[in-house]
Amino acid sequence: MNWIPIEEQIPDNGENEVFCLVTCQEWDNFTGDWSTPHIKILSYLPKVGIWNIKSPIKVTAWMPLPEIYESESEK
Repeated sequence: MNWIPIEEQIPDNGENEVFCLVTCQEWDNFTGDWSTPHIKILSYLPKVGIWNIKSPIKVTAWMPLPEIYESESEK
């Protein structure tokens, strides 16, 4: 899987919430600046066109989460 820049495509799953791995920066109220880029798991709400977040975040790229690992004995 490769990173998908936000400028090229946003996550879409119809009206369902989409969970993604994202590269982002968060606003730091103490320094008054954006943090160093890091990776988070966030969900995107295509119906309203927003990331499901509680604080200001700049998402620069995303990728779908991988499938859950399942051993042969669990299948």
